[in-house]
Amino acid sequence: MVAKPPLGNLPDDVSSFVGRTHEVATAGQLLSGTRLLTLTGPGGVGKTRLALRIAAKVRRAFRDGAWLVELAPLEDPDLLVQSVATTLGIRDWSSRPTLDVLLDYLADKHILLVLDNCEHLIEACADLVQTLLGMAPELRVLATSRQSLRTSGEQLMFVPPLSLPDPDHMPQPNELDRYEAINLLSQRAAVVAPGFAITSDTISPVVRLCRRLDGIPLAIELAAVRLRTLSIEQLLSGLEHRFSLLAGGSRTTLSRHQTLQETVDWSFDLCPPDEQRLWARTSVFAGEFDLDAAESVCSGDGIAIEDVVVLVEDLVDKSILVRSDPPHSQHARYHMLDTLRRYGQEKLRAAGEERRMRQRHCEWYQRLAEQAAAEWFGPNQVQWVTRLRSEHTNLRAAIEFCLAERTEVQAGLRIAGALWCYWMPCGVLAEGRQWIDRLLPLDHEPTRARGNALWVYSWAASHQGEPAASDASAEQCRRVAEQLADSQMAAYGLQVAGLSALSSGDLAGARSFCAEAWRSHRALGQLASPAVMALMQQGFVAGLQGDFDQAVAYAQECVRIAKEHGEDWTRSWGLVVLGLALWLRGDHQQAIPPLRESTATKRTLHDLFGLGMAVEFLAWSLTSTGRHEDAARLFGTLERIWPLVGVPLMGIEPLAEYHRENEAKVRAALGEAAFDNACKKVAGLDPYQALDQVLGDKATRREPSPKRDDQMWSPLTRRERDVALLIAEGLSNKDIAARLLIGQRTVESHAEHILSKLGVTSRSHVAVWVAERQATH
Repeated sequence: MVAKPPLGNLPDDVSSFVGRTHEVATAGQLLSGTRLLTLTGPGGVGKTRLALRIAAKVRRAFRDGAWLVELAPLEDPDLLVQSVATTLGIRDWSSRPTLDVLLDYLADKHILLVLDNCEHLIEACADLVQTLLGMAPELRVLATSRQSLRTSGEQLMFVPPLSLPDPDHMPQPNELDRYEAINLLSQRAAVVAPGFAITSDTISPVVRLCRRLDGIPLAIELAAVRLRTLSIEQLLSGLEHRFSLLAGGSRTTLSRHQTLQETVDWSFDLCPPDEQRLWARTSVFAGEFDLDAAESVCSGDGIAIEDVVVLVEDLVDKSILVRSDPPHSQHARYHMLDTLRRYGQEKLRAAGEERRMRQRHCEWYQRLAEQAAAEWFGPNQVQWVTRLRSEHTNLRAAIEFCLAERTEVQAGLRIAGALWCYWMPCGVLAEGRQWIDRLLPLDHEPTRARGNALWVYSWAASHQGEPAASDASAEQCRRVAEQLADSQMAAYGLQVAGLSALSSGDLAGARSFCAEAWRSHRALGQLASPAVMALMQQGFVAGLQGDFDQAVAYAQECVRIAKEHGEDWTRSWGLVVLGLALWLRGDHQQAIPPLRESTATKRTLHDLFGLGMAVEFLAWSLTSTGRHEDAARLFGTLERIWPLVGVPLMGIEPLAEYHRENEAKVRAALGEAAFDNACKKVAGLDPYQALDQVLGDKATRREPSPKRDDQMWSPLTRRERDVALLIAEGLSNKDIAARLLIGQRTVESHAEHILSKLGVTSRSHVAVWVAERQATH
């Protein structure tokens, strides 16, 4: 039997982990006896790396996995609970407080929760941890912070610097492996300066260097990268001179905090001016960013856009930026360690550039959100889901800027409204409503941005079971549409009025509003995913009304239109309603294929609410066709899905009754013991693993294969592949730059690399090469 992979989201190591054997063992022992372990210590001492190593060592002991919540990019303590819930996969569609949903979810979970970088949210973290531990008896929390959370039951573990030789002892070559600081310097130096080795001649300066850096890992890493161009003696001399100036000539009075601060200052001063500017400017990003964002936000005023790619590479080489290549992503991602990011923010502030950079950051993410909304009704939804999920913290930061700068409220409304394609498909309704709730009172001007935000708010409220809030927002949306004479906004106002009626149980009103909205959408000829969803919504209501043939027809039309545009999300909802309508009509066997197909799509898009609906109706269909064992396991899977969603079956009572009836039929057919055993087969799995077991990989998995894709386009990088595809379409460098939102010189550089790597001399040869690969894909 193949062991199932551990649950959780712990990242893979991007570089080797050095030392800390004693600390890892000690922490493991402490976690077995305490429910809250906080790793404390100064910045740069390696608390995060140590916490991740500890979590990786013990995670198999936790039935429901180890989960990392990265708090460094989070500035608003009010979003702490939402961030924890999102990390755990909770996609709450109810109107309950997120904390209540989180507590219910964790109540029976055996989880290790890793809260990293708590110090800037210390009170909020302390309150949340105390609440969670009080209600979730099997929860363990591993926190990192520069200070104690000061909450009941907390066990502190101070993280010391890496081990060093005693001051009065100069180690021999065969003793070097005993000292973690020397091992770290040696390993990192070997990466940047191949062939680097500590010899009898260099032992003394190596030891002195590690001592001068107090064994602080971040300081050692920053120093090690300089060995690409400096000898160990030069490196030591430069640092000692700087430290001596700071300490007034004394070599022994610097605190560890001062040592790290001076090492970072020294690293900054050694960077050329354009690298210094980019270091400061990239600190505006919350968490990760990609090259396109860096080029757009950080170029100008001393940094040419075509130079950004080289400067980013230089900062990666100097360990200021960390590069990652997420699976299923077309773009490399970059981030700064929190200590270096906050240093960069200080430099940005000192240069008087903070507001301008935050403005440009906001403008970039507004364009990104609006581009996502405009392109959502097409074949690239999976890529957009991946990208928007990866940019979540930056999108938050952009909206926070709009709230802080009252002159930017309209921009905030545009971002929050455009992100319907994230809030809805990815189940982030509560947060989407929270942002719109905070923005709407700040600017009452009847604008398109306000109207769009209102219909998005109404849609979310209806799905969270709040018909009054939904209806009020729908009415406001229609008033704004009337003032602006905006027919498209009016159509959405009608559509969300229909959803509000459905939420309140008024099926006739819901069907009437959605039908009128669909007629308006068709007349305008401006189809988009939410507009076509009006067909699905009519089909859903018609099925509940008993008009099964019409329900099937509406759903089939929805599927047809979406398929013509290569669109998946709306199509998958059409398939869900088609399956339901067929089941209600008594065509139980015919209901199964569309429901299996929708399950696969919902999984790929991470639409957990839609997945729950598809699996629910599929379980009923399997019950009706006598496949009771599989149906029982799907009911067991739903016990994993609905707690993550928060409101089963939208709270619609007729559907809840169908659930009870079908589960009772399966229990009667199998017997209670057999039913429980079937459910237990999926009890320890996440929803996707459970579906794999019940339905088989091919039925439920539509994940792209990044490795296979990358191999097909070798030797080009992912960005070069993007450029090559557009060259094959016949676009000029200028047009490619506009399409990819990068500089024309950057495109020219990529094009030269493509020609060189492929060994061809013209763009037409590139087009032939691309066509050959597309033909075999």
